Parts: sequence; structure tokens; C-alpha cells
Amino acid sequence: MRTIQAADTAVSILITREEAPTGRALLALIRQALTERGLTPWPDAEAECFAAGEDTLVIARPAHTRRPAFYFADLEALLGGALVSAAEESALYLAREGGYILVVSAPAAPALYEYGEAFAASSLWEEHAREQGMCLVPERALETLARHFSR
Repeated sequence: MRTIQAADTAVSILITREEAPTGRALLALIRQALTERGLTPWPDAEAECFAAGEDTLVIARPAHTRRPAFYFADLEALLGGALVSAAEESALYLAREGGYILVVSAPAAPALYEYGEAFAASSLWEEHAREQGMCLVPERALETLARHFSR
């Protein structure tokens, strides 16, 4: 038996006396729950499952999109990776601890991994960073850096 609650921001499913689905089957169940209630299915979801006896509670929320992001300790490291990269979509932020965070469209150039450290930056992180005034170049950052720092 399944008891389902669904809203734009969360889906909860109580599964009794049956095995809880995993992976793609769980995502399909979440999308079905949203569709049946007239809501737009999410492209991807983050879900947590809690089991107790014969019951399993699934709590799901939309997964936030992530683009490859990199932390650079200084301008020299940033330019080392950025000037040999060619991603059209990119943004540059100040890091709270000093340094820079570059967010690019996938796939990321190998040089970014050589000069920078991979950084977890979701779309929510980017939104927060913009609200906090940490955004230096909101779009086409790689192009802007190349224009100002290439020889």
C-alpha cells in the first residue's frame, strides 16, 4: 500500500508491506506522483528513504542543477586554467575564504582541474552568491578573462 503526498517542492511516499523502489524506479514513482496531481515532474530528484519494520517513508525534493565549478586560490591559478578553456557559459565569483570560484558549462576543460580544485556549486549556491555580492562576472566569464588578460 502506498500513501502519497505531493507538492511543487516535495513528495512524501509511505510504502507499507512492500519493498521500496530504488534508482530509476523511485524517480519514476516520484514523477508519477507529481503528474497525477497535475504538477510538473522534476527532471531529477534527491530522495531519502527511512525504513521501520514493514514501512518505508520516502521524502523527495527536486535536485538542484549543478555545473562544474572550481576554486582557485589566486588570480595566477585562475588565469592558468581559464585562458586555455573555452566554455561559453561561465560565471566568476569571489570565494569567502579568499580566491575565486569559476562555474562553467559542462564539460569542463582539463586545465581547470589542473589549476583549480573541484567545488560543489549548485544553482542555489550561485543564487546565494549573487545575492551576497560575490559575483564578479555573471556570464561569459572565460571570454571576459581572455579579453582582459590575453597577450
